[in-house]
Amino acid sequence: MIADLAHGVFDFGFSSILFGITTSLLVVWLMKWVSKRRKINRPPGPMTVPWPLHLIGDLVMLAQGTNPVVMLCELNKRYGDVVCLDNGGTRYIILASPEVVNEALVKQAEVTSGREEAWEFKAISQYHGGIIFSEGEEWIQHRRFGLAALRNFGMGKKSLENSINEEARMFNEILLAKIGKPFDPFFAVNNAVSNIICAITFGQRFEYSDPKFKDMIKRINFFVAEDPPQALSNLPTFIDNARRRNIRAIRKFLEDEVMEHKTTYDSNHVRDVIDLYLKEINRAREAGEKCKLDLSKAWPLVFDFFLAGTETTSTTLLWAFLFMAGRPEIQKKIVAEINSVVGSSATPRYEDRKLMPYTEATLMEVLRYRPIAPGGVPHRATSDLKVKGYDILAGDNLMMNILYIHHIPEIWGDPEVFRPERFLSEDGKAVVKHDAYMPFGAGRRVCLGEQLAKMEMFLFFTNVLQRFRITLPPGVKPNYDYGHRVTTLLPKAYEVILEER
Repeated sequence: MIADLAHGVFDFGFSSILFGITTSLLVVWLMKWVSKRRKINRPPGPMTVPWPLHLIGDLVMLAQGTNPVVMLCELNKRYGDVVCLDNGGTRYIILASPEVVNEALVKQAEVTSGREEAWEFKAISQYHGGIIFSEGEEWIQHRRFGLAALRNFGMGKKSLENSINEEARMFNEILLAKIGKPFDPFFAVNNAVSNIICAITFGQRFEYSDPKFKDMIKRINFFVAEDPPQALSNLPTFIDNARRRNIRAIRKFLEDEVMEHKTTYDSNHVRDVIDLYLKEINRAREAGEKCKLDLSKAWPLVFDFFLAGTETTSTTLLWAFLFMAGRPEIQKKIVAEINSVVGSSATPRYEDRKLMPYTEATLMEVLRYRPIAPGGVPHRATSDLKVKGYDILAGDNLMMNILYIHHIPEIWGDPEVFRPERFLSEDGKAVVKHDAYMPFGAGRRVCLGEQLAKMEMFLFFTNVLQRFRITLPPGVKPNYDYGHRVTTLLPKAYEVILEER
């Protein structure tokens, strides 16, 4: 019994000593951590304020913010134009004024043009290279190739303009079948816009009824719409779910196209972006150049073209058609301008926009009011830097809050009013630029396909309004709220009625 008691005392003493050592080490670590943080001037935010009551209040706000876009705007309203948000160990610096965006992403572009590793996506799909999810020399070479490819296949040229107008004509034929009855334009718009990227990357368009094409469009939309919790994204790769099956299906579709191109490739007859990519790989190999382009990276490049070139433009057009249905007086002015410059039967041309300031201003107002990507795609700081006196550390992700910037009352006066005139000169004859207008991002990672997107938006928009009057179903009021998305700001599902002019 005495032996048992002594043994118990020994155990208690050892446990106490172990607990004491652990506690002491933890206290020392916390003191060093606090001391270090005091030396670093971090931006304010829900995870950096010192008082527990403030932290609890912010966490409640975060929990209630069912739409992340709304939550981010609330953070900037509360803390200012530079906010630090820690999302499960990943730090985001939210930039919410033209001044801090310019200071961070333009003036210090050499250290703010990185891109965070998309761990789950890359692990599931073996995505390597590309433009959107890469950085460093690999990103530089692929972006350079992407720009060259877009120019080569007609960006800003008559050939691409003709392709867009032809697709718009076929799109209008689809709309003719919908005359007089309410319909949701979502899939028709997505299919039409996607066919432009298909023509550039695959060398062909697809019929809207093609099952493989329809499946691909749905999968791309699902990829953009899905925003899984951080914990689900960090699950081991052997755990399967719908998102991961969707990623693998997208990869297979695009890899099949790449392999088909490899089989039929003819260096003397370059059909599309994939052929051009193959040609550049061969050229660099023969020249003995150090090249990051590789056959295994062809499908990621095509994926980036699809992701950036389909969802974004189609979403903007969906907003534009909704605003036209809800604001008939604006639609009437645009149609009058189309009839004056283009006529009622001639095909619109991209150069016509120079004589159509009201139409161009309206599309700009659509992108201001409901920007394509409200937070852009975050940049990653590759070195420590300062923004507005705050310390931004290497590895931090810098996110533009474009939606917030586009709705600052001090800049726009009446930001919640849809008013194209804000982009027009006093006489209404010229388009006026604004420093705070940045729907395509800023810095070195500004949208690669900006010019293509602008051409598509103008030509599809004018082709449709030239031929159809867009209204809402009787008794239905326009709803300009946005659905639950993070990457793009999609309008809630709606129906319109078309009447032929």
